[in-house]
Amino acid sequence: MADTVDATAAKIAAGHRARAPYAPLPEPRSGDFGFAYAVQDRLAAHWSAAGEGRIVGWKIGFTTKPIQALAGIAEPGAGAILARRWHTSGAVLRRADYVHLGLEGEIAVRVGEAFPETDPVDLDRAAGRLESVAAAFEISDDRNADWSRMEAASMIADNIWNMGVVLGPPAPARDYGRLIGRKGVLTINGAVRQEAVSEDAGGDPLAIVAWLGAHLARRGQPLQPGQWIMTGSFVDTTFPNVGDRYEFAVDRLEPAVATVI
Repeated sequence: MADTVDATAAKIAAGHRARAPYAPLPEPRSGDFGFAYAVQDRLAAHWSAAGEGRIVGWKIGFTTKPIQALAGIAEPGAGAILARRWHTSGAVLRRADYVHLGLEGEIAVRVGEAFPETDPVDLDRAAGRLESVAAAFEISDDRNADWSRMEAASMIADNIWNMGVVLGPPAPARDYGRLIGRKGVLTINGAVRQEAVSEDAGGDPLAIVAWLGAHLARRGQPLQPGQWIMTGSFVDTTFPNVGDRYEFAVDRLEPAVATVI
């Protein structure tokens, strides 16, 4: 299996370099989540060795039941965020650096204490282990995938299309309080495009944090202090136009801002 994992990860990495359209895993690997995560680990290692840096956080996908049903998975999925793909608010993104650039507004949280448990901790314990919270954009690149044919294992192998983050100024998690019920507002060039609340990402974001902690512990790479978690998009994915300014604001948090050139 190791040879197949390595070959599949190398093929995905080559597809990214060539700016080739996204391609799902071949049969019978679709639906094989153990294989998919093994491929993702090798892909992240390949990217790190190629200069993209170490893993500094995690993105979450498939957070709602309708999306899970569509993609053929019974729980969320996780993808790695690498250091060189990390941007702070005010970032300027080159659309030409991506095949099909997308931005997703989310709440990000920074871990202050490790999550070694292989079962999800309760929400109070999860909250107590967080250090910071921030509004953020996830940067995605679906490479012109057909969204009507989503398949979760194939997307997991391809890091759930994550290509980075734009992080707004963080606030102390202890002072901020619970993450549920937080209003998010997406504006483009100063005009409001969409408003939503944090549970639209699939419920309480703390439940996502607890799930991820157990998921990564079972994979032998538990959440560590300093890592960030993107808790899931609660506004629609936006595909930016050149010259536009994007802002995502969340209650009592300074906005994440990105300009596309």
